[in-house]
Amino acid sequence: MSTALAAPLPLRKGVGGHEPGAIAGSARPPTGPGPRILIVTPEFPPQPGGIGTHCCEMAMHWGHVADVTVLCPAAAGARRDLGPTVRLVDLPTSRGRSTRLLRTARTIRRLVAAGRFDLVYVAHWRTSGTAFRLATTGIRRRPRYAQAIHGGEVLYLLSGRHPVHRKLFGWTVAGADLLVALGENQARLLDRLGVGRERVFVSPEGVDVASFHLNEASRLPAELARRHGLENERVLLTVARLVPHKGHDMVIRALPRILARVPNATYLVVGSGAGEPALRELAGRVGVAERVRFAGYVPGGELPSYYHLCDVFVMASREADGDTEGFGIAFAEAAACAKPAVGGRTGGIVEVVQEGRTGLLVDPTSPAEIAEATVRLLTDEDLARRLGEAARRRVTQELQYRDIAARILGACLPAGRDAP
Repeated sequence: MSTALAAPLPLRKGVGGHEPGAIAGSARPPTGPGPRILIVTPEFPPQPGGIGTHCCEMAMHWGHVADVTVLCPAAAGARRDLGPTVRLVDLPTSRGRSTRLLRTARTIRRLVAAGRFDLVYVAHWRTSGTAFRLATTGIRRRPRYAQAIHGGEVLYLLSGRHPVHRKLFGWTVAGADLLVALGENQARLLDRLGVGRERVFVSPEGVDVASFHLNEASRLPAELARRHGLENERVLLTVARLVPHKGHDMVIRALPRILARVPNATYLVVGSGAGEPALRELAGRVGVAERVRFAGYVPGGELPSYYHLCDVFVMASREADGDTEGFGIAFAEAAACAKPAVGGRTGGIVEVVQEGRTGLLVDPTSPAEIAEATVRLLTDEDLARRLGEAARRRVTQELQYRDIAARILGACLPAGRDAP
């Protein structure tokens, strides 16, 4: 690593009069009696994405026992119900990657200098971990650094086409006290990248089961059925960004086979993305355009009603364009609503969907397999109910975010460790 890259960063104000690191709702540094934690993330609700959801849940649950600061984009517009011990700090956005990296590093350096944090939990190695390494170079007693690994952000490093990024990854995580692999699939990726298991803590992702119960404020599934023209239909649901590796195209290709056996089946797609025009064109070409509904982006508060509306949750995720499903939080959310699932046998999906117990696994590149599994669940109501109930029991017992957050924090800040 060059000496220029490792040089300490000066502290200065942001470009154009903007002050990076402005705290949303409070300007005081963390002062609580518990541990002081800084979370650095490139996304945060209401922005969609699994990384942001993970960091939001960690902040909310860690806030019960610690003083938490979250450095994230658009902090002023983020959700504000995280508790009195959680502060959101705005991370200014910029178009250029280098500019964004340097701005992030300067803001981290300012916060670390003022906050005396015990732990910095970093959500993405390239956008945030490298910035942390730059920010803390030359600091004598830096906070403990834990690097979360979600999957897709490291998978592409194994292709051999990005030697500079792979070297940068090695330099970045060499400074980590702990790597948190959010699933066994992620731990295996770290093995292949040369990271020793003794440096890795493995934890599954999770779900807040209670938030997926319908309540008086929920939009009733019957109302959604009327809105999307799904009355008296058997509903297949995917909740995901419209990107290639999520497998919407394969479900659409499977629809003719499904409709031959279940004529009133309809595919409801929740999510937005650049892939929508191509998916609409594919549905027309396959002859199922009238059986596919694109709901677009749905706010988090409405998602439970969409899950409860469906008969089967299906997501045929596959490895594509250097990306894959790190864990499959949407499967856990569907499970919290007692919905059986059909999932691609790839990435971390095999950890959240247990074949024959909580759902069915298929070759995500085979429309025939996708159709067969989906039809099986649509036509065998006893099987669908058993799998759905088993899925809900499992996430309730093993994948509750409150328990996962506690285990991750315990690994990041082991008992008896001296504060920095």
